[in-house]
Amino acid sequence: MPITQHEESGFFNVELEDRTVQVPRFCPHRGGRLDHGQVNYSRQTLSCPLHRSVFSLQDGRQLSGPPCGDLDVTPCTSVQMPLADSLEQN
Repeated sequence: MPITQHEESGFFNVELEDRTVQVPRFCPHRGGRLDHGQVNYSRQTLSCPLHRSVFSLQDGRQLSGPPCGDLDVTPCTSVQMPLADSLEQN
């Protein structure tokens, strides 16, 4: 599955064809669980399952849906593990 879960951190990773991006777990509109949303890999967008807001995975811009603002989408340079997982491996 191309979505990596990170419960403790409030974000999750989406693996696109050429890169991986870190995305906030909750939609800024009404707190919909974006990790339960639909990723459109060809358009590189993410749809909120609650009210169907659509966000660009390239820059976080809101493309459609109820006005709520953009997402803080961050490119990942390496795999980021939750703190609890990284502590267990040491």
